[in-house]
Amino acid sequence: MSQNFDVIVIGAGVIGVSTAFHLAKRGLKPIILERKQIGYGATGSSSGLVRMHYDLEVESQLAWESFQYFRNWGDRVGGECGFRRTGFLHIEPTHHETQLHKNVEMQQRIGIPTSIITGADVKKIAPYFKTDDIAFAAYEPESGYADATLTANSFLTAAKELGAVYMQDCEVTAVQISGGKVTGVQTTRGDFSAPIIINAAGAWAGKLSDLFGVSIPLGTWTHDVVHIRRPAHIVDHLAVIDSSLGMYFRPDSGNLTLVALEDDTRFDEPAEKELGYVARDFVDRAIDRICMRIPAMEEGSLHSSHVGRDGITPDQRAIIGQTGPEGYFLATGFSGTGFKIAPAVGLCLSELILDGRSKTIDISGFDPMRFARGEQLKGENNYGFIWRSAST
Repeated sequence: MSQNFDVIVIGAGVIGVSTAFHLAKRGLKPIILERKQIGYGATGSSSGLVRMHYDLEVESQLAWESFQYFRNWGDRVGGECGFRRTGFLHIEPTHHETQLHKNVEMQQRIGIPTSIITGADVKKIAPYFKTDDIAFAAYEPESGYADATLTANSFLTAAKELGAVYMQDCEVTAVQISGGKVTGVQTTRGDFSAPIIINAAGAWAGKLSDLFGVSIPLGTWTHDVVHIRRPAHIVDHLAVIDSSLGMYFRPDSGNLTLVALEDDTRFDEPAEKELGYVARDFVDRAIDRICMRIPAMEEGSLHSSHVGRDGITPDQRAIIGQTGPEGYFLATGFSGTGFKIAPAVGLCLSELILDGRSKTIDISGFDPMRFARGEQLKGENNYGFIWRSAST
């Protein structure tokens, strides 16, 4: 016999549990179905940056709204998210100087505490950094990073306290559609019925969507990350996206620094493929890059490495909205940048479902059908794609 709920959320990554939390706050009873365990996919491997610098205004808006959660987590959600304020620096190559200035102006209009600083300013706040190649950078003094696993678990705990149900080790095997409307799903742990179904299955969302008769252009993005032990005299540093050197990095607990590359992506590996080990030459390349920006890291040592995977779209922007049979919603394709906007995405998607539109922030640009219309989202002052393969 089928169990009845108001909403079925498929996927217990941070997007799915945020959405379930916000729907439960509005009085609905969701069930969250997870094929493995909470945070198994991209969330569990997230680098956890909390920053607001994007070249697409709606993403900066979502990040700014989400920041209100991260810095007031106990009041907004409860539990812990592990947010740590380090300050954040965004460095672009010199040929993007105009875009950098315009994007900071856009973010300031939103209300984001950000400014343009010079290389000399960077040296003052980050004395270990090599800054000779930096003319200008964007600086967010209030930003930093959080713990993605803590964040997801806090959302899930709060959602359950509001009446949501969580079912793990529960894989969707078939879907039920009647009269052009979704009615439920069949799973390895029984049947569940609901008039609203949200596909937040990350890298698995494409295959899942096929069950609903909705094909989406979703590939996979496989990403390597390394942790380096800092030399003892480098106690701390900023969180940084350094696109001039094609990397990002941030401090971590235990005197570690997390480093990843923008041009070391493996595209379109099967979602179910074991993550395995980092690419053969990744560690050496990552260490070389971080030493270009922080020369003293030459005195550091390798601690560990890991691999993560997410769904990625042709424009490297999310797919959010209703499509296909009535009641079917997508919240996927976040292309490796979904964690920092997850609180606002859950809020806005709950508004779209219950109010017919997202009132807090207009997310209509993430329409799942944009690709079928030949459209792609592009930053108003575009930097180009974040993620590239090692050969491009």
